Amino acid sequence: MRILVDVTTWCPGRTGVGLYTEHVLRSWLAHGQDELIFATNKDFSEFADIDVQKIGPRMPIRAAWMQTALAVQTAKLRPDAAFFPNYMAPLSLAAHVPNIPYVVTVHDLAIFLYPETFTFKKRVLQRLLLPTLARGAAAILTPSEATRRDVLRILPVKPENVIAVPLAADDRFNTPPDELTIARERQSLDLPKHFLLAVGTLEPRKNLVRLIEAFEHIAPQHPDVHLVLAGGRGWKDEGIARTLNASPLKHRIHPVGYVSVDALKVLYHEAIALCYPSLYEGFGLPVVEAMACGAPVLTSRGSSLDEVAAGAAVAVDPLNLDEIGDGMTRLITDAGLRADLRARGLKRAAELSWEKTAAGTRAVFSRVTGKA
Repeated sequence: MRILVDVTTWCPGRTGVGLYTEHVLRSWLAHGQDELIFATNKDFSEFADIDVQKIGPRMPIRAAWMQTALAVQTAKLRPDAAFFPNYMAPLSLAAHVPNIPYVVTVHDLAIFLYPETFTFKKRVLQRLLLPTLARGAAAILTPSEATRRDVLRILPVKPENVIAVPLAADDRFNTPPDELTIARERQSLDLPKHFLLAVGTLEPRKNLVRLIEAFEHIAPQHPDVHLVLAGGRGWKDEGIARTLNASPLKHRIHPVGYVSVDALKVLYHEAIALCYPSLYEGFGLPVVEAMACGAPVLTSRGSSLDEVAAGAAVAVDPLNLDEIGDGMTRLITDAGLRADLRARGLKRAAELSWEKTAAGTRAVFSRVTGKA
């Protein structure tokens, strides 16, 4: 198959969708069966080690590039299909080039379910375009059955065209960091000896204000335990900053910003547990990353997180401060629970791999193109 792929999210500082794009495409290319054409409105520096055709003029606005230049190039190149791993696709494909099927990955529908956590521009763009794009897609990929159910409930699509293909942890999380790396990253990040960890972009949907408040409630009983927040700044992070600055325990709460994979491995390895009480996720990569590193996990009931954790985590109501605090306390004080979650988490993480994700993704394209 000859597949054109939008790789604009595969860029420096990438998080969830960018990591998904990179891992699924690297694993797909490793099989060597198909020709992938990378399309982006940025430069090609991230793909220096990848031998594929690369297209895309430098244009500052991704949406404008996608709806104009990318649409024209796709029609000109005539691939067997096009892959858009980040919600959006050129509207003109379905209207003017119907014989080039396209597949879109819808990672979650927070834009409809939690619109207040997005910018006005993004709300207008995605809520306006996504139903039309979904209707015209040959298939829609979701990272979980929970997101698949949301798509079927909210978007105008046929059930047989929506396929859940779960994600996985980066293979690099499967091996523990060496002692030298641990010592270096501990010093570089100025990590406390004992800490709970939160990972994710600092944005309202990650529920960090409640996590900080829950930590404040339990912290007096555990004076040697700190809270580390790993993640870059996101939209509307002012509430998190205000909560941090006003906290009577801000000397025990450590925002370390966006970190490298090496640093993140150390954080997972050294933490008492990962605390991920997100309000809503389409998958929740930090949950399986932490499990692959042997870190016990606290996460939310609801959305996809129960499905991803598969019983290998402490599950809490993300709106209930007492439940979050009780879960944190259990993880701090119960060594037997931590050992049990560590074993179950390692087993769960081993069930998922990017090779399986790539194979499942390729199978969808084989179906829509009619090519093996």
